[in-house]
Amino acid sequence: MKILEGIIIPAVTPFEKDGRLSLDKLATNYEAWNRSKVQGYMCLGSNGELRSIDDDESLAVIRCASAHTSSDKVLIGGVGRESLQHTLSFIRRVQDAGIHLDYISALTPNYFAKLMTDEALVDYYETIADYSKYPLLLYCAPGFANGVCISPEVLKRLAAHPNIAGIKDTSSNMMESYMDVVGGRKDFIVLSGSLSTIMVCLERGGAGGVVSAANYFPDECARLVEIFRTNGVEKARAYHAALQGLARQTGGRGSVAGVKCCMNLVGLQGGYPRKPVQPISAEIKAEIREAVEKMKL
Repeated sequence: MKILEGIIIPAVTPFEKDGRLSLDKLATNYEAWNRSKVQGYMCLGSNGELRSIDDDESLAVIRCASAHTSSDKVLIGGVGRESLQHTLSFIRRVQDAGIHLDYISALTPNYFAKLMTDEALVDYYETIADYSKYPLLLYCAPGFANGVCISPEVLKRLAAHPNIAGIKDTSSNMMESYMDVVGGRKDFIVLSGSLSTIMVCLERGGAGGVVSAANYFPDECARLVEIFRTNGVEKARAYHAALQGLARQTGGRGSVAGVKCCMNLVGLQGGYPRKPVQPISAEIKAEIREAVEKMKL
């Protein structure tokens, strides 16, 4: 099993202006990212617009990602669906197709948010882990999941499952609590899901992060973990502050639409977001372009 650590790109899914999926552009991105210092990729997360893609397209995206991921990179495939039955059905399709993945991830179900009790989430994730031949990465992103969050108590229970490898935390305030219950373990991985919490993750013994900015600044993001490991916390904090400022001026504006805009401006293939999400405004695009040109990126 490949180790999850360092910087993982939460890969966008490029679409054409008319909404068609563009696998050619997706393949081009993986070929470019393979030359960077990131450790791997997560396809079909929030930046991959997982809720805007049907199962046939999802299978095509995962197949494309697997075919174009170099052997030294780790690959995580997003498989979570709103129901357990649909999630298992999609996992079966991926497995039956013989697609190589190192891990799968599943976002918390969230349409019936008030019914997503601790017991419901434990049952959901343990059943997936029992069924899947791929190790499972929990995916907590309450901002994209109707406020549903994995509690520390649930995390502690799930971390005992032999086929649950870790968690990607994209919450704004759970990282310290998660590290309190599973931090420092060799058999369970904690990854930050954003630049805003990655330093807390690293300083508390976490493995790294799956950060949006790595879509358009892969080597710059990878350097953060390198600095942390080789130059210490203080220098990493200073670099992190600069990196956050850079992201806020560029692809950090406008969620996935901003990420895609910045990718297009630095020579990658972000394409368009899928409607109803609109492309970034012309005014903000001009400001991002100015920032990118000023920084000679």
